[in-house]
Amino acid sequence: MKPQRGKTPKKKNAAQTDPVEVYCRIRPLENPDNPTCIKALSDSVVQLIPALNNERVTRNGQAKEYQYTFQYVFDEYSSQKKIFDYVAMPLMEDLINGKNGLLFSYGITSSGKTYTMTGMPQDQGILPRCLDVLFNSIEGLQAKKYVFKPDRMNGYEVHSEVDAMIERQKKDILPGMTTPKTPSSARHRDGYEMEDHGRVEDGDRVDGVDEDNNYTVFVSYTEIYNNYVYDLLEELPWDPIVGYKPPQSKLLRTDCQDTMYVMNCVEVECKSTQEALNILYRGQKRRKVAHTALNAESSRSHSIFNIRLVQAPLDPRGEEVLQDADKVCISQLSLVDLAGSERCHRTGNMGDRLKEAGNINQSLMVLKTCMKLLRENQKNNENKMVPYRDSKLTHLFKNYFDGDGKVRMIVCINPRAEEYDETIHVMKFAELTQEVMVARSEQVKFDIGLTPGRRRMNQQYQEALAHIPLIDEEVPVIQPMSYSMGPSFPSLEVIHSRDDYTLNQLQNFLEDRYKRRETLLMDYSRKQEQFRSQLVVFEKEYSAAKFKNTELQASLDKKESYIQKLESRLRSIDKKNEEMTKTLKVSERDRRELDAKLQDKNVKIRQERSEKERLKNDFRNRLEMNNQHWEKNLVKEKHKIESEFGGQIWEKQKKLNLLRSIVNDKDAAVEEPRGGFRTPAPKPRTYTTPGKIMTAKSETDISSVGTNSTPRTRTATGTVSSARAAYQQRIATSQATRNTPVYNPRHRRSRSSNAEIWLDHKPAGNVELDTVLQPKMKKKKSVTKLEVKDTKEASKYCLTHQQMDSGGELETRLVKGDVMPTAGGGTAVVFTDVESLKQKSPGTRKRRSSCPQPTDYEGDWTDTEDRCRVAIEGHGKKRSRGTERESRV
Repeated sequence: MKPQRGKTPKKKNAAQTDPVEVYCRIRPLENPDNPTCIKALSDSVVQLIPALNNERVTRNGQAKEYQYTFQYVFDEYSSQKKIFDYVAMPLMEDLINGKNGLLFSYGITSSGKTYTMTGMPQDQGILPRCLDVLFNSIEGLQAKKYVFKPDRMNGYEVHSEVDAMIERQKKDILPGMTTPKTPSSARHRDGYEMEDHGRVEDGDRVDGVDEDNNYTVFVSYTEIYNNYVYDLLEELPWDPIVGYKPPQSKLLRTDCQDTMYVMNCVEVECKSTQEALNILYRGQKRRKVAHTALNAESSRSHSIFNIRLVQAPLDPRGEEVLQDADKVCISQLSLVDLAGSERCHRTGNMGDRLKEAGNINQSLMVLKTCMKLLRENQKNNENKMVPYRDSKLTHLFKNYFDGDGKVRMIVCINPRAEEYDETIHVMKFAELTQEVMVARSEQVKFDIGLTPGRRRMNQQYQEALAHIPLIDEEVPVIQPMSYSMGPSFPSLEVIHSRDDYTLNQLQNFLEDRYKRRETLLMDYSRKQEQFRSQLVVFEKEYSAAKFKNTELQASLDKKESYIQKLESRLRSIDKKNEEMTKTLKVSERDRRELDAKLQDKNVKIRQERSEKERLKNDFRNRLEMNNQHWEKNLVKEKHKIESEFGGQIWEKQKKLNLLRSIVNDKDAAVEEPRGGFRTPAPKPRTYTTPGKIMTAKSETDISSVGTNSTPRTRTATGTVSSARAAYQQRIATSQATRNTPVYNPRHRRSRSSNAEIWLDHKPAGNVELDTVLQPKMKKKKSVTKLEVKDTKEASKYCLTHQQMDSGGELETRLVKGDVMPTAGGGTAVVFTDVESLKQKSPGTRKRRSSCPQPTDYEGDWTDTEDRCRVAIEGHGKKRSRGTERESRV
């Protein structure tokens, strides 16, 4: 199979699928005597047991128990090594064989997710052990630094050995050409650089590593905080004014193989486990953690530590990496530490912590929704759209769920009985995840047609070249001194008695041998003396070291005793702390109970008050309706009496007018105009009825009287008409009075209505502006959070709101209104006015006057004191006024 550039190609096999493997780990309790809600029944089954006081999960007095099955269950006594061997070791084998993997820990807050991933130096977690196994497996097979270089598009470029050496000189060897980095990026919180202090390494390794490939390890560390992706290894830009600028969020992109990756993410090349751990510590320093009620250092973001293994085959000679980018294979292992799901009423979060918890729960809910839809699509053979883009977490790892690697999950459980309600949701999600199937990927094989064993052959060739001796006649060969008595004895055979040659040769040999023996004895004595002197020095040093060791042992014993005292004191303090914590919990429970009782009493008091107010209003309304009814009846009786007596008065007045007319006619008949007397004509009898005048001859309506009658009749008739007109006017006045609403003397405004009580609502965080005009409220009650009980006692309402105007100035608005009672016993606010307050600078420009400046005055004429000190004489008709003004000044 030919690997493609940039990553391991997708290898999907629809016929072979594997489920998402879910493992369960139970965190050990600090106090084993505390009640628990979970128990491991076997290596793969756990039982969830609710507390006896949990009423929501009990039925008919019996608690409901649930059992859940996992790939493997790690109880409280399982070690970190066992968890790594079961869960992460197969992923490391896949990583070296060119496959991708995803491992994430899931659980509630304080369930042990971070400890399972990182652990401690003496007891490492999954992440450090993965690094140890990886570097142990590729030991001696790593490429030189900068041979592989990231191209910032989720791929890598292959450089030659010469280019890599130039890059090393530029970045590592020459200090003048290195770029400045963040001073605190590679240092711990206490100021020192993280080192390997007492770390216990894992010595395991993966077998079957291809020796004809060169390997390079790249690591990256990111986090998802408030649904934004941040790079924890990015160097922060420096600004001389504001210092280090805050980090910018990263974007998610797809490469040429439709694989999601973090754009412009920093990837660091590591050559050992310690370098990778230093990168991890450097990123953890910038990770978002905070203190909550359940955890002292609670993770507020999802952290993602990516280990990318880049491998490429060697050239035919077995010396360098093959310069072909298409032959590069990239495998990735993502270790995700998810933030814990939490409820706000348990953690007591407020402000930023509340917002973080909401975003954490939202991302976990999106993950659960994606798992649910994947399971439905696979079971029902449907094609529903999975909402990966609703969260950055699911969007980043969508390729794994589509079959681009193996997916495993560790569910961490806190066995405390109080965590039952949260744990059951975690168990349901784990049960749902196990039913999701992921396509199985095949192993990558580098079949490029080259002879296997090229690296070993090249090493043997280099070793053979190193053992060839160099011939140089000018340089003498120095032989080491050998302890030998010389050559062997010469021939001792004597031919005849006068054979002097043999005797002389034997004599010379013996003399030479004697000299050699003396030389060897002297050298032996010298070496003995040297050995004795060295032995004396060694004994002195040993005695001094022994004495020093004794002193160190004594000081160590003192420190151990001091440590034991501190530990005993710490245990006593912890015991007191636990007792105080229990007391505090009891007090909190009592306080909550008392608060609940107080709230119930307040509710009952408010209900009784509202009932009294309702009865009072009902009685007042009925009393007013009764008064209005009686007033209407009195008005009706009044109008009735007025109409009756008005008719009688009208009849009497008519009779009086008739009598007056008769008397006037008699006086006119006695006297004649010419001085004579004439007898008056006989007067017909007249009958008076209301509204009509009847005579003996005819009956005429009052409205027609006075048309054809005599002057006497006209006079009488005119009197009657005027009387009727007056009567009609009185009737009209009475009707107008009847239509006018009657004033109720009992209704008046309350005397206490002028005593206004203001409800001043100022939200927290308002900035006080020292403006000239301030609201005047004699009686007021200031609140930051509006409640119903506050509006019962107030008659006016004022809301303070601050915002930025178009000029960038802070503006305060006072929204005022009247608090009015409603028919249902509540209150309503009717807004009537809005006031705006701004604070402006008057500036340095002085106000100019329209009056002219005197020519003979030296100084600034805009000053008020100077202008008041000198007066100007008027001209023309205004001269006298000017003189008077001057005298006044």
